[in-house]
Amino acid sequence: MSSDYPFADGYNLVWDLTGFDGADEELVESVSLSRDQFLEIRHLFALGDDPWMVAGEYRVAPSIWAYVRSAVPGVRFERDADYFLGARQALPDGRFWRPAPGEVPPGPVPPP
Repeated sequence: MSSDYPFADGYNLVWDLTGFDGADEELVESVSLSRDQFLEIRHLFALGDDPWMVAGEYRVAPSIWAYVRSAVPGVRFERDADYFLGARQALPDGRFWRPAPGEVPPGPVPPP
């Protein structure tokens, strides 16, 4: 990827850790991670061709909760909740944007 591409190497991205109640799938926790926090835990996931988690949501298994908690202080991890981690784009104006399938980002974004 070109170094002038705004999302190259995980820049201009934020990662969301979200937890959903296992019984009714209600959101119970949502925490955003910085690039540095993500880099501390990235090795815990099998990312394949998606090293920055931009292609979807990844399950955060209970076996790695302690590692994630050490990199992201304040995460509660409720025992009966299911947790997922995924990226979204941080726009130049400070807003965050997560694309729907087939949706293009607002404003000019150079191709990769």
